[in-house]
Amino acid sequence: MPDHHHRTISGRITHVFGHHFVVQDGSDAVLADLTPHGADQITLRVGDEVKLAGEMKPTELKVSSFTSGGKTTAIEHKKKHDEHGDADPKKALQAARTAGFAPLGEPRRKPKHFEVVGQRGNEMVELHIELDGHIRKTRPVDRHDPKWHEAMHAAS
Repeated sequence: MPDHHHRTISGRITHVFGHHFVVQDGSDAVLADLTPHGADQITLRVGDEVKLAGEMKPTELKVSSFTSGGKTTAIEHKKKHDEHGDADPKKALQAARTAGFAPLGEPRRKPKHFEVVGQRGNEMVELHIELDGHIRKTRPVDRHDPKWHEAMHAAS
């Protein structure tokens, strides 16, 4: 059984925190997520009567439809990074090796790429490697960089 389901609620906005807000729905208070993009489309005001529809997660309602004052706005939520296609960390490691770097530690998964720290001679470099194995970006890394400290010192 899934952790979430579609739900529609109507009520009054009682609190606003950026793109998150609380709607009092009868005796329940529901935390709702409008997304930053959705918050750019809609002005949230405490006291407004609203009707929301969306996916109810364990902690909040992911709003896909927001109605207030007779106007309905559709809200789009970005997909999670595991829905961006195949993500094989071996491709990232191979791309680093092919470019002449010895990868240190495990690749770190980001929505559309992997990050890998690699060493070539005395040079340490952070590599941003797309899911298809193409190196998109590199940046020099200091040996004491806190982001990569563990990976660099585990390899020592």
